[in-house]
Order: sequence, then structure tokens, then C-alpha cells
Amino acid sequence: MKQKFLIMACCCFSIFSTPLLHSNPSASETEELEEIKVTSTRNTFTAEKFPGSLTIFTNEDIKNKQHQTVEDLLRGELGLDVVQSGSQGSQTSIFMRGQGSSSTLAIIDGVQVNPNSAGGYDWGDLIIENIERIEVLRGPQSIQWGADAAGGVINIITKKGKGTPKHSFTFEGGSFTTFKESIKSSGAINNFNYSVSGSHFYTDGFSSVSEERGGAGGDRTINKTFSTRLGYDFSKVTNIEFIGRYIKAHDELDDAFGNAGNGFLPRPTGASNNVDEFALSIPFKTTLPDCQACFFQAWDIKLITSLHNKDAVTFGNSTRSTSVDRTSGMHLQNNMILNKNLSLLFGGEYEHQNAMAHETVDGEGYHALVDNYAGYLQSIFEYQDRLILTAGFRRDHNTAFGNILTYKFEGGYNFKKTGTRLHTSFSKGFRAPTFDELYFPPLNGSISSNPSLVPETTKSFEIGLKQNFLNKRIFLGLTFFNAITNNFIQTGPSPNFLPENFGKLHSQGLETTVKMELPHNFSLSFNHTWNDHYVDEENASASVHRRPAIRRPKNKFVLNLDHNWNNKLTSLIGIYARGQAFDSSAINHTGAFTTVRGAFKYKYNKNIDLTLRGENLLDENYEEIGKFGTPGISGYGGLIYHFK
Repeated sequence: MKQKFLIMACCCFSIFSTPLLHSNPSASETEELEEIKVTSTRNTFTAEKFPGSLTIFTNEDIKNKQHQTVEDLLRGELGLDVVQSGSQGSQTSIFMRGQGSSSTLAIIDGVQVNPNSAGGYDWGDLIIENIERIEVLRGPQSIQWGADAAGGVINIITKKGKGTPKHSFTFEGGSFTTFKESIKSSGAINNFNYSVSGSHFYTDGFSSVSEERGGAGGDRTINKTFSTRLGYDFSKVTNIEFIGRYIKAHDELDDAFGNAGNGFLPRPTGASNNVDEFALSIPFKTTLPDCQACFFQAWDIKLITSLHNKDAVTFGNSTRSTSVDRTSGMHLQNNMILNKNLSLLFGGEYEHQNAMAHETVDGEGYHALVDNYAGYLQSIFEYQDRLILTAGFRRDHNTAFGNILTYKFEGGYNFKKTGTRLHTSFSKGFRAPTFDELYFPPLNGSISSNPSLVPETTKSFEIGLKQNFLNKRIFLGLTFFNAITNNFIQTGPSPNFLPENFGKLHSQGLETTVKMELPHNFSLSFNHTWNDHYVDEENASASVHRRPAIRRPKNKFVLNLDHNWNNKLTSLIGIYARGQAFDSSAINHTGAFTTVRGAFKYKYNKNIDLTLRGENLLDENYEEIGKFGTPGISGYGGLIYHFK
């Protein structure tokens, strides 16, 4: 009770501290924001001009929100459904605009990190460490990124060193015997720049199976993350970088099988998932000199060599399952400006996808290999900062599924007098079945794979509006989307959990965002997503021919109230509310819930920042996934020490 009172008192103090005069962002700050290149569109647009659905989390956003993991930062944001099966580090999936988790493509510094075996990226072990920016593009992005981007793209960019070298040490501790230590250093020396960080995260956690279902004790997590970005500038227009991120995690979990009447039976000795994962990329960039006699005015060339490797071993009472995912690739990208109105984006990719899985239950497993070759072209027409039109296509040749053509058309118009921007798009994306869906070996006689699966294809339409009011102190964004996915792949009910091409997934919705700069250095942001979705089953043997997609609520919203007191004290109160969602069938569902959090940071002196945050301040008892546990009220405090 004392802990709850202390956390709420601190957060309320930070929000309602002595008011100061209202200050607006300077013109230079506004211009800097507009010049942010959206790297997930392969640097073809700035954030201000992008004619689509985009959310950017800047370094400042990340610091103020004080989340420890990327999945916590993204939970409830526009178009995203984040679900975690238990304690910190456990399996975490992100669904975008109702599509499957395998249709949300995760990119870290140009490396596509979705595993070939499971398809959807597991966000549970991705700690916010050395991250500069996160871009979320909603809707199919297949013409630039290929398979796994039919729902959208989440692009993570590591910090780049600049200026005089500087260093920091961070410590945080709190509930569930949680401790995190990290050390960072970044800067530039002559033509060389660097950014490196290392962190250690430990928590006793809580039971991955909810207490009401028989869970007890905590499921421990140990996470070690190392991140580096090294660069060398040969000239003002030519540079090379080496970027790497390594994650080593040990995550304990309760039994997710074995029914105990009202839920799962917790394992007496526990179980664990152990992950070794790294993503490496070597981008080389250059710009060809201006050529007045040539047909182009500027030509940027980027060549990326990348490697992603993930080894996972899961231990049970008497079982041991292993999986190895490895993807290597080479990507050539060209951005060519033909004249002041017309530019081209074109390039090619090669990826070698490799996956192995093995189960000790009956000693079976699989080893699968696929090569994917692709070429893409996109034309971009801009006229006087008013009109933007794009048209593009991509052709993939997959050695398992043959040739696949995707396309995208976008348009945007800026009404300068009213500050209104309209945007619309029509696109096609695809997702190939994962190796697990195709080849996973039978367990205890139950078949859990289907080699006859065919790729999903998605056609999506959206139209949206962006409007500024009162000299950009108020921003309103509205986007309606409608998508139909043919041959939608979804896991069937127990006992087999057989993946099938169930039929068509229909997903439509409205995304609303409001941002307001209030007097006395307060700011308010509100995001709401309404998403109506259902699957039309074309399987003649199905008992239910129309059912909702699982684990995607129809409504969710996030509200954040921020305050900045003379750049000395920053504070935030956040509310996340989610409607009910069907869990494993058209009957079972998880109920609606609301959580409240608070966070603030106090600049003690030029070297020390003090932090305090509280999660689930109202101690809401809820389930995000049926029968899996969630944390109660918790509090954390720490410090950041900066030095040179």
C-alpha cells in the first residue's frame, strides 16, 4: 500500500508541479523534424511528406516514456496489437491492422530479423538499448521489403556517434527483484564515428501462468545485449559502416500445455527458453557527382551485406527443442533524382534463408533452405510541395513458391492555405508460409504442420487526412483502411493446432491520433484504433464459417499527458485501454482492461539524471492472452550518470 501511494504521489507531483510559461518548438526544431528521412521507405521520403500511415518514435520519445523493451513502447499504438504470453522475455507477438504476426516485418539497421522457422519476430527479448529511432509503417510494404511485410514494417535504427565522445552509465532497480545496468559510449574522431553499448537485465518476474489458473512463483529472465555502430567517412558523400546487435537471453516459463480443468498445470521444475541472436549489417553508401550532361541530377547508391542468426533451445521437464534460423543477404538500392519533380527508387535483393528444428519427444525434425531473388522499381512524382504520386512494383522469385508480383500506388496532396494533407494508397502484399507451418514434425502423434499451404496475398486500400490547427499546436490524423487477405493462414483449434489456409481475412478500421501543445509546457497525445476483422472460412468441413481473428481487440487507445518543467523535470502519465479479444475460438475471449502508468526524470545536475516510474498503478487484474499471467502494480527507480 505504501509503495502504491509513493508511486502515485511522485507522478502527481511531477505532473502538477509549478507551471511555467508556455514554450513552442523553435523553427529550427520543426525544420529538423521535417528533414528526418524515413529509412524504412529506403530514404525516399521525409517524415513530413510521407504519403502514408507512419509513426516515428524519436530518441526523445523513447527517453521520456522510459519503457525497458520495444514491445512495451509499441503496446496500444496506432494499428498495433501487442500480446505477451507471460512474464518478461516470454513469447511476444505484434499484429498490425489485423494481419498475422508473421506479416509484421521487423528490421534492425537494415537487417530483416523475422525468423524463417516461426515467421513472426519474438519481441520479448528486444530491450531498448542504443536505439535512436523506431519507425512504424502500417499497411503492405512488400514492393520494398518483400514477404513478411503484408501488414507493415517496424524499423529500428541504432544510434550513430557524433561530436565529442561522451559516455553514460545507467542503473535501475525495482519490483520483481528487477535490476538493469548499462554502459554507453559514442562520438566522432576525425573521419571515424562510433556508438557502443552493453546492458545486463535481470528480473525474478511473475508467473507466466496466471495465479487464477494455478501459476505460482516467478519466471526469471536474464538478458545481455550488446550493440555497436562503427562508421568511417571516406569523403562527404562516401562512407561505410559496421552495425551489430547481439542478444543472449534466458527466459523461464511455465508449462503451456497440460490442462488442469481451469487452466494450465505449472511445471514443478520449470522450463526455459534460451536464445543467442545477432544481427549484422555492413552498409556502403556513395553519391555520384552531379552530372549536368547526364539524365540525372543526383544518384545515391547503397549496398548492404547482412546476416541474421538466431539459436533457440527450449527445455521442458522431459523435452528439449532446438531451432536455428539464419538469413544472409545482399541488397543494392539506388535513389536517382531525374529532375526537380521526378525521382526513381530501384534495386535488387538476394536472400538465402536457412532453418533447422529438432524435437527430442520423438527425435524428429527438419532442415529447410530457400533462396529468394527480387527486383523492384518505384517512381516518385512531386510538384511544388503540393502533390505526391508514387507507383511501384516488385517481382520476387522464391525457389519454393515461384514468382510473385506485388505493387503499390500512393498519392498525397497538401492544401497549403489550410494546412491539410490528404493521402491514399492501394497496394498488394504477400506472405509465404513459414518453415514451421510447412514442416514442423508431429508431436505425440499430433500433426502440427501442413506442407500443402500456399502463400497469403493481401490487397489493401487506405485514405487519410492530416490537419494542423492553431499554428501547429494541435494535430489531427485520421486514416481509414480496408484489407482483404486471401488464403489466410491461421492455426486451428486443439488438439492438433494444424495451420490451414482458412479462407479470407477481412480487416477494416479507423486510426485516430490527436496531439496538443497545452499551456505551461504540458502536452497531450491520444491514439485510438478501431479494427473490425473476421475470417470467412472456405473449408467445407469447418463448423464455423465466419470467426474473428484471434488476439486482436476491436478497440484500443493510448493517452499520454506530458510535462516539461524548465528542462529540469520531465513527467508522464499514460493510460492504455484495450477491449475484449477472442483468444482461441469464436467462444473464448479475454476481457477488456485498462492500465495506468507514470514516469518522470529529474536532472539533478549536469552529470546525473534520476528516474522513477510506476506500472499498472491501479493494480488491474487482467489477461492479455487467455490463462497467461500479467504484472500487478510495480515501481522502479534509477539514475543515469553522464561523463566525458
